[in-house]
Amino acid sequence: MANLSKLDETIAELEKQAEMLKQNNNVLAKVSELSTAIDKGVNELVDGNKILEETKKEIQSSLKTLNDSIRDLEKQNGNHIDTIVNSNKKYLSELEDIISSKLKRFSSDIEVTIRQERSQLQESLQNGLATHFSKLEENHSKRISLLRNLLIASLIVSVGVLILLYFK
Repeated sequence: MANLSKLDETIAELEKQAEMLKQNNNVLAKVSELSTAIDKGVNELVDGNKILEETKKEIQSSLKTLNDSIRDLEKQNGNHIDTIVNSNKKYLSELEDIISSKLKRFSSDIEVTIRQERSQLQESLQNGLATHFSKLEENHSKRISLLRNLLIASLIVSVGVLILLYFK
């Protein structure tokens, strides 16, 4: 019976150890599950990092393309601005020429008008002076003829007086 109690103790101890082995197996299974989950997470992180790197490269490539496009657009805008500035300079030059030409024409027209007005004024003054001089001449002619008549009359009177004085 001593062997039996020892056997019972050994069985109890084996059952305890079996229970511990079960628990260790459960823990090991959990650790194995966690390890698998960690491996899966690590793999997903690695895949995510690869995708992130690819996305980063795509974004950098897109940014480079966009920067190149912006430089091209800036260059084109600069060319367009230069073209517009040159066109405006040409237009301003043409406008200045047109304005200068019109000013010269108007100046010439004004000079012609002034000459015509001056000629008309000279003719008017000449006509006025001629009319005035002819009136003066007419007045002088009348006065001279009156003076002649007076002179003749006074000569006749003087001769008559002399004749009377002579016969007296």
